[in-house]
Amino acid sequence: MSNRFLTRIRAIAQVFFIVVLHIGVIYFLKLRGGNWDKEAVQQAVIIYSVLIVLLYLTCVMSLVTQKIRYNLLWFLISTIPSISFLFLLNKNKGNEAPEYGFVDLKFDSDFFGLALIFPLVYFVIQLTLIVALWILKFPKE
Repeated sequence: MSNRFLTRIRAIAQVFFIVVLHIGVIYFLKLRGGNWDKEAVQQAVIIYSVLIVLLYLTCVMSLVTQKIRYNLLWFLISTIPSISFLFLLNKNKGNEAPEYGFVDLKFDSDFFGLALIFPLVYFVIQLTLIVALWILKFPKE
């Protein structure tokens, strides 16, 4: 098998692992919203499809370098900030007052946090990672 084919298979497997990890955290934290209407589900599918494509692109960029540290960087940047944000959404879901000096992110429904804010944060993270991997690929002069 060619090297490009194996890189794509590894990228698909790693993206699948990240997606399953995020879905597991969402179910563990019980962040899934109540009843979403059909349009909201369609909108969420489109938004998350774009995020999965970006995740795949950054994974391929990290695998093409054939350096483990770039793949590890991709994995850590793709999981730690987003899972931390999910924990922040869970913490601020309750009715208690926020701690002094802490960001208060209270939404009326989980839909707003999961279908609009979380994808926006993840989109910014992945775009930053694309730029970082692109800069790291340049040979040092």
